[in-house]
Amino acid sequence: MNQQTMRGVFAVPTTPFHDDGSQNIDGLVAGVDRVLQAGVSGILALGATGEALALSSQEREAQVRAVVEAAAGRAHVVVGCMAYAPSDVSDLVARAKEWGADAAMVTPPFYGGLEPDSAVAALHSIMSVAELPVMVYNNPHSTGTDLQPEHLATLLDTETFWSVKETSGGAARVRELRAELGDEVEVFVGADGIALEGFTQGASGWVAASAWLLPDQCQRLWELSRDGNWVEAVDLWNRLASPLGKIEDSPAFISLIKQTLSRRGAEQGPVRSPLPTAPPEVVEALLASIGELERSPANV
Repeated sequence: MNQQTMRGVFAVPTTPFHDDGSQNIDGLVAGVDRVLQAGVSGILALGATGEALALSSQEREAQVRAVVEAAAGRAHVVVGCMAYAPSDVSDLVARAKEWGADAAMVTPPFYGGLEPDSAVAALHSIMSVAELPVMVYNNPHSTGTDLQPEHLATLLDTETFWSVKETSGGAARVRELRAELGDEVEVFVGADGIALEGFTQGASGWVAASAWLLPDQCQRLWELSRDGNWVEAVDLWNRLASPLGKIEDSPAFISLIKQTLSRRGAEQGPVRSPLPTAPPEVVEALLASIGELERSPANV
């Protein structure tokens, strides 16, 4: 697929499990079909929301191959390639290409408190040999390293630098990235709570765990923003604020999404240990919030 067309909403799947703890590939494929019907542009498999680090290498391969087959060219497939050693990340990127992915998402080494210069040096070694377009995931909350625009600019000469998934939460960070990186690199909002703010600053799209749960509304918000229909976009954003806020604020957000999907008919099974399980009252609150969203005049 043309790298220049990889924009829009990229939904991040959960990983459904059977009662015996095995991966539920049929449930995953059903989820892919569901979000693609909403018109999302891509699927980001093996993200944190998908419990990627809790899966075996065989499970990861099975998942990516199933997502690629289910997408069947209807959407771009990006694969999360997360490991500590740069050589291991490079191996994961090579496997993602073998499995049919369109791009890879990589993070800086996520242990050891690396300074940004060391983190981007590790990324540079990965991206210089990558055979797929690369999305760099800036997630200082998880990695301990906040890659500023000037750090990311040092990766431009790798020729594989496709995009940034920006999750620092900085109010002006998308604008700052645009100013530093120009049009050569796409900038995706990665924090659901500031999606609209990112769109107003010229974000290329949205990598959204919430789009796995609410694909129609997330896709609609992107389309309204993309087309400059800001009055309608703000109205929808205000109605989305309650469910998205409940997801963003929960330390057990993966379990929260999975339990909510299960209650809405898409059985997910539990999260794998050591991830926390969302308490019943939090699930009920999110379900009520989604019900209110879906009953609002714009959705009936």
